[in-house]
Amino acid sequence: MRFRVLGPLQAESEGRLLRLGGPRQRAVLAALLASPNRTVSRSRLIELAWDEPTPSAEPNLRSYVSKLRNLLGDTADGSPRIRYDQGFLIHVEPGELDLWDFERHVELSRRARDEDRTADAAASLERALALVRGEPFQDVVAGVRFDGLRTALQERLDQAAEQHIDLKMDLGAHAALIGELRTLLAQQPLREHLAAQLMLALARSGRRGEALAVYRGTRELLVEALGAEPDRELQEVHHRILNGRIGSDEPRPTPAPTAAPVDLLPFGLRVFSGRDRELKLLDTIADPAAPARIAVVSGSAGMGKTAVAVHWAHRAADEFPDGRLYADLRGFGPVETPADPGEVLRTFLEALGDAPPSLPVGTEARAARYRRLLADRRILIVLDNARDPAQVRPLLPGAPDCAVVVTSRNRLTGLIASTAALVVPLEAMDGSQARTLLAGRLGTERLASDPLAVQRIADACNGLPLALSLVAANAASRPGDPLAVLADELGSAGTLLDGLGAADPATDPRTLLHWSYRQLSPEAARLLRLLAVHPGPDCSALAAASAARSGLPAIRAALAELVEASLLLHTPDHRYGLHDLVRAFAIELAAQAPDERDAAARGVLDHYLHTAFACDRLLDPSREPISLPPTEIAPEVIADGDAAMRWFAAEGPVLLAAVEHAAALGFDVHAWQLAWTLLNYLNRQGRWPEIAVLSERALAAATRLGDTAAQARALRDLGQTCTRLGRFPEAHAHLDRALASCESSGDQRGQAHVHHLRGRLLRRQGRLPEALDATRRALALFRSSGDRMGQARTLQAIGYHHLVAGEYAAALPHCEQAVELFRALGDPVSENAVRDDIATVHHHLGDHARAVAEYEHALARFRELGFRPGEAEVLIHLGETHHAAGAPREARRAWEAALAVCEDLAHPATESLRARLEGRARLPRLPQLDCPVTRPMRASRP
Repeated sequence: MRFRVLGPLQAESEGRLLRLGGPRQRAVLAALLASPNRTVSRSRLIELAWDEPTPSAEPNLRSYVSKLRNLLGDTADGSPRIRYDQGFLIHVEPGELDLWDFERHVELSRRARDEDRTADAAASLERALALVRGEPFQDVVAGVRFDGLRTALQERLDQAAEQHIDLKMDLGAHAALIGELRTLLAQQPLREHLAAQLMLALARSGRRGEALAVYRGTRELLVEALGAEPDRELQEVHHRILNGRIGSDEPRPTPAPTAAPVDLLPFGLRVFSGRDRELKLLDTIADPAAPARIAVVSGSAGMGKTAVAVHWAHRAADEFPDGRLYADLRGFGPVETPADPGEVLRTFLEALGDAPPSLPVGTEARAARYRRLLADRRILIVLDNARDPAQVRPLLPGAPDCAVVVTSRNRLTGLIASTAALVVPLEAMDGSQARTLLAGRLGTERLASDPLAVQRIADACNGLPLALSLVAANAASRPGDPLAVLADELGSAGTLLDGLGAADPATDPRTLLHWSYRQLSPEAARLLRLLAVHPGPDCSALAAASAARSGLPAIRAALAELVEASLLLHTPDHRYGLHDLVRAFAIELAAQAPDERDAAARGVLDHYLHTAFACDRLLDPSREPISLPPTEIAPEVIADGDAAMRWFAAEGPVLLAAVEHAAALGFDVHAWQLAWTLLNYLNRQGRWPEIAVLSERALAAATRLGDTAAQARALRDLGQTCTRLGRFPEAHAHLDRALASCESSGDQRGQAHVHHLRGRLLRRQGRLPEALDATRRALALFRSSGDRMGQARTLQAIGYHHLVAGEYAAALPHCEQAVELFRALGDPVSENAVRDDIATVHHHLGDHARAVAEYEHALARFRELGFRPGEAEVLIHLGETHHAAGAPREARRAWEAALAVCEDLAHPATESLRARLEGRARLPRLPQLDCPVTRPMRASRP
């Protein structure tokens, strides 16, 4: 096998070019080859191969990998070319990849150059460059992150080409290189080293005027395009030519750095003042001889920790020529969870030039790579808004030339003790510092007009930089008002906003937020009040429109005004959120108009309930619907099942919070019905612990309402979920209560559902005869009530009971009847679950070929439907059948794919599968896979 990536992507086997499939499949192969013999996680492969991943990306990725495995075959030792190990890995032997050959020749050139064997060094680079057929991965269409990887690889090729030219010039081939250099410079006119090489080649060929013209043209282009003068190397060559020092025996000009220093810092404040002492303290960690090169900037909320750290980082840039890294660790915020150090390390590694496909898996491995990359660099790392020392430690470099600034509301005593970090506490500004800050924002002339008013404002703000900044912003928006008027308003406003994270409530800027609020238009002010009832953490414009019961254009205008006033956060995916301080302020405002607040709360809950209900109907039209309360709110328009899954994925955190929010506000009907709408989506994701919590909330809401039918439904959901989670005593208790409720109300279909679920529970406990009796009672009740869906599900269950009992001949007719009913009723998920059972029957009857065909059909449909628990179940069974048929390689591939899904679902089958793949566990027989490996993942519902 021979892989070529230095140009169009190619794979050659026995002298024949392989057909590598469509664009996306080629992108997956390219992402793997960019990191040969290294594991690439599924999420990273999707990031590299897809510009905008959709819910179908995950199953499509597995399909592409499966096709590539079949296409590329095995290595020389008989093992699969593409393997699974916490991700996917492509195995490449020496001599099978042109990029490796390229790097080998480059290394040979370096060694020859170190030994002053210039001709040999040039020859080695010539052999390396002969492997280049064009741009790396030239014909691969992939995601933006892959483009970054491709650019980095192209830079390596360009550097090798320039080194080759340097060596040829050292050998005296100046005139012969002029044409090649002109072509290269025309292709990359801002590459200054090429311009320097062309100037020297021309000058040494007696063409001094042309050399100087190249300099003039390059300089003009740099100034026009970048607003920058030529770098040191180009200017040095220019001076040498002017002075006639162009001989090859002259010292070679020092080239400029080949890559710009990394810089992730956000913009600093244009006007910064009042923290001179703290900045001088931070200056000490810039000294390489300092005893501590870590500083912890701590203080309460609103003290300006981020502003100090970022301002100093910009000021100290020259001390860290290799760049500056920055990360918001989100240690304190309204609802966001703290940033995962592993994900922060991913961002840092990518910024440092580590190609995404080669990133290690796991925080410890990434931290080790991160420290190696920083070992010989001088970089400043700013870790903003840290929660605790454990979050910070993986992000600390080991290099003595790097420095770190950490900001946090906590003192981080443990970190200070273990690292001897410099402590930089931020306290309230004194009067002089406060006046300096105000002068920087408002101008000295305006402050000089009324020094007493300035002092009153500074006193009212208690030296809190956040409060001072808000005062300055409001004063700047009212240039005609004397500062005395502002001071009067601030002084008479009462206490500042509670709960800023400081013990003293006088440091909380309620009045200042009220000033900002007063400057809003009536529409924006009303929307701010109404957003207080949103369950958070953020919302769409459509949800905001439902809260306000207004048209979308008017809401977009109000949202834009709130964002402009810094009262609303706007995320890149067009969602809107309130800062915790502003939310507290808005809640207080909303409490002053309870009727308006309650109407907004109902509007928001109606929006989510009716849209979630519509999405659920798209996911499963056969599910027995519930009756929603009427509403004037128009739900969002969702096109199809894929769009429904995307909507649920985007709004999932909000919907889960909305259930709690509805219950807290007394909207109990919304609470239990919102929980109901989420069950099908969460079931597809295998998120059963969350289903259990939601069902408990639904039961509590239904109990408060006295709605016995809703209580019975919630009890059934709890019984089913506890069965899946192996909590059997709880499941029996919930089902007993549900049955008693249905019997007392005469609900025949409800009784049937309970008996059906009890049959599953008894089967999970190994009580098969009792399970069959319960399920047959359910079938009789469904038939007498005319419920065809219930009949299909109980027929499916009876067939599976027989299957587990080893009664294969008895299982098959029940399963076949269930398939026909599910097909007629339009329930493809359940239909495919029964096909899995039929395939298992054929497996045990010895017809492995028929079983494989049935499994593969069901697998394709589950992937198409995005039903991941069913996908995992079928893959496990498919592997069992391949193993029984004497095809261990195919069995292993199926189990590896199943393990990938189970890991994502955090399913209890994960460890069993991993042990099986590692040879630590014997293979159970198929019917016994019911627990723990597969049958918690049943597609059917009550």
